[in-house]
Amino acid sequence: MGRLRDRWAEQRRLEDHRRLEEDLRSLWREACTGVGLCQYIPMPTGVTIRTPRFGALRNRPGVAFSVELLPGGEPDDIIKHADRLAHTLGGHGLRVEPLAGRWVRVVLLPCDPLREPFRLPALTISRADQPVLLGRTEDGRDLFHVLAEAVQLAIQGQNGGGKSAWCYGILSQVAGAADILVTGSDITGLLLGRAWDGTAHRPWQAVGTKDLEAHAVMLDALAAEMDRRLDAMPPRQDKVQPTVQNPLVLVVLEEFPGLLRAAQAKDKKLAERITSTVLRLVSEGRKAAFRVLMLAQRFEANAVGGGYARDQFALRLSFRVPGESLVMLHGEDARKLGPTHANAEPGIAYLSTPGHELVRLRVPYLGSYGEYCDRIARHGRRLDPAEGQGWAA
Repeated sequence: MGRLRDRWAEQRRLEDHRRLEEDLRSLWREACTGVGLCQYIPMPTGVTIRTPRFGALRNRPGVAFSVELLPGGEPDDIIKHADRLAHTLGGHGLRVEPLAGRWVRVVLLPCDPLREPFRLPALTISRADQPVLLGRTEDGRDLFHVLAEAVQLAIQGQNGGGKSAWCYGILSQVAGAADILVTGSDITGLLLGRAWDGTAHRPWQAVGTKDLEAHAVMLDALAAEMDRRLDAMPPRQDKVQPTVQNPLVLVVLEEFPGLLRAAQAKDKKLAERITSTVLRLVSEGRKAAFRVLMLAQRFEANAVGGGYARDQFALRLSFRVPGESLVMLHGEDARKLGPTHANAEPGIAYLSTPGHELVRLRVPYLGSYGEYCDRIARHGRRLDPAEGQGWAA
């Protein structure tokens, strides 16, 4: 009797699967036609509408099915209409995964993956060529970035939008890497605060506003090291590969516009000196394994050292900002997103990188500021007294 019940249950499951597949096949065709993802083929009997062919519903947790792209089609053709297609199918969004040839897998997402915060795992990297977690995209994928790639990073957002918290997560992931040196300027005294005391990074960090000259001196020293590396570049080589002896230098510029304002109020020549040095680092540093991570509430050209300086940043991340600020950093394609993003929840950001369209993501939540301090204290690479300050000695 039990075996018979199992057979009936299996038959009902298969029947439910078949009905769901038929319903989705019909809805998929209607949805593709509705958004214009189709071809109109003249026939003697009239016009035939051809849409990306629904393959088969996959027997897996959730709803996923295979699709054959139209001739000449690309996965981006589906991604471009993902929201409207998903709503017709009864979901929140779609994830498109390449399979083979013209076939892709379409995964129907039942809810917004960005709706709930997610904790930053206990991630650390040991080398600059390992990826750090940036956030989670709307299609549910974790997005990573490799600092060894020759890209400068620009982060903007209003107070409370999440940019500092995002940096807590990034710096806690890289603090222990043997071939990364976290340097920079932080007038707030939090991002590069006392948690970094005793680490190999501390000698190359300027903190607070009491001694603005110290920020300029530190930046000048970094520029001098950059020049040394460029001068020492071996023949037939056009970039420095990060090593323990010549680490990747991550130059963190927390609230850089605030540093410039404070310097201008004290001495305009000091502000010009800082601006000039930072401009050199962002424009010349990539080949010398220098990466600039600049934070600002708004990436106005006159606030970050000019339009030329802003143009050097290839990875751009915007937390909650007014619409015009979003356009200023990401271009005209972001204009339609401005009204909504101006009221975004903390931790929600738009990201643009070379070769990729603007993507919305939620950044991981590290926890309290105390958790950030604990991670730096626990994982931050220590200064070896026997080695001095390495290349910076």
